[in-house]
Amino acid sequence: MRRVNRVGIGVLGIAAAGAAALYACQADRTISTEIVIMQPPGVVWRVLTDTGDYSAWNPMIDKISGELREGNVIEVDEGMVFHPTVLKVLPDRELRWKGYVWTPGLFDGEHRFVLEDEDGHTRLIQSEIFSGVLAGRLTRRVIDETVTAMQGMNRALKERAESIAVNQDSRVTMRDFPSASSRKLEPRSREPASS
Repeated sequence: MRRVNRVGIGVLGIAAAGAAALYACQADRTISTEIVIMQPPGVVWRVLTDTGDYSAWNPMIDKISGELREGNVIEVDEGMVFHPTVLKVLPDRELRWKGYVWTPGLFDGEHRFVLEDEDGHTRLIQSEIFSGVLAGRLTRRVIDETVTAMQGMNRALKERAESIAVNQDSRVTMRDFPSASSRKLEPRSREPASS
């Protein structure tokens, strides 16, 4: 009987140590970056959610396929393809999705973009919360690379959004394209072309 109790206590001890090790590995990791963009949130939102144009300016995310609608599964290509679920779409304010690697709870990532209005300008806060059993195993190098990638996207989004002009009635136009009314039209010559 004593032997059975010792074995039982040993098994419980091993199980407790294993559970403690898993709990220690599961520490959530949060990364947050921000930038001020000299455009109102509506303009920044239009650039951020025009995912078909990402390849032209976005150094972090090559492509997003699928509609940015709450509950929808999208495809995010960052060199590695993920299939997160869109959790929140608040126009001009917040976009958030959550995905995982292999299976939920093992290594999950919740990506969030928050746009805060600051006197007609936008404070963009881009963050990622890593959770799951393997989240505590993230190395400093992986975290630093992720922060660098997010900062690069923030700068590119700022540059793209700030290249857009906003008219008084909130219509968006590209600054580099003059309107037809501002161009001087020259009359065509009626002389026949020389041969």
